[in-house]
Amino acid sequence: MAMIVLFLALLGLTNGLNINIERQCDKINPKVDLSDTFSENIAHAIHSMTVQGLRLFNPKVTEKNSVPTVNHNVSAPDLVVPYAPDDPIGHDFNTDVMNTIDHILSHIGLSDDGLGPYWSPIERVAHNFHMWDLWYRVHEEFESTVRDNPPKQDVCDCLMDTDHNGIRAAVQWVAEHYKSGTPITLLNRPIPKLTDAATWQVWKDRLLHYYDNNAAHDAALYLYCATKDF
Repeated sequence: MAMIVLFLALLGLTNGLNINIERQCDKINPKVDLSDTFSENIAHAIHSMTVQGLRLFNPKVTEKNSVPTVNHNVSAPDLVVPYAPDDPIGHDFNTDVMNTIDHILSHIGLSDDGLGPYWSPIERVAHNFHMWDLWYRVHEEFESTVRDNPPKQDVCDCLMDTDHNGIRAAVQWVAEHYKSGTPITLLNRPIPKLTDAATWQVWKDRLLHYYDNNAAHDAALYLYCATKDF
């Protein structure tokens, strides 16, 4: 019965419902403006987070963080790890863009990039650059609305309690679905293989779902809390 309840809860989340199983962080302080889908929005923003991404928000961040992410080792029994890993790019090329592409392609077939076996090379590139682009979008929100008006400690305590507020469950959902496909959102909608301009348009529309103000603000609040104490 417990597994059925969890499945229904996760299904609710993927349909845009707030399934904060035990802790409803958006109810603590309405002035903070957390959306009722904060757990989904935050989970999408952090599921592939790295130390390098967190350093957009605080350059002092280390691997001793508490941001749950999909395990890069896709063959490990624990699909989610309780921290964002250090994942630096190399310096063989002259630009960060080319060094990032090199980093992505150099891990194809090694089962250590967290994506599983179903992503094509171009899909892996699109996913990586999308995550960085989204983190920059969240950082814009962080600078414009959160840095000078940060959430109080009670809100941060709730947001960082990811085992009970739905965030870790949503990251787990992503990790589980990487076993069978390429879930680029938590909307539980079919996604085509990325093969041409038409399929890219579908991918683009889905990816942009998390760029609106509500989603970016949710993630910015969480990332303030996750990085403030370094």
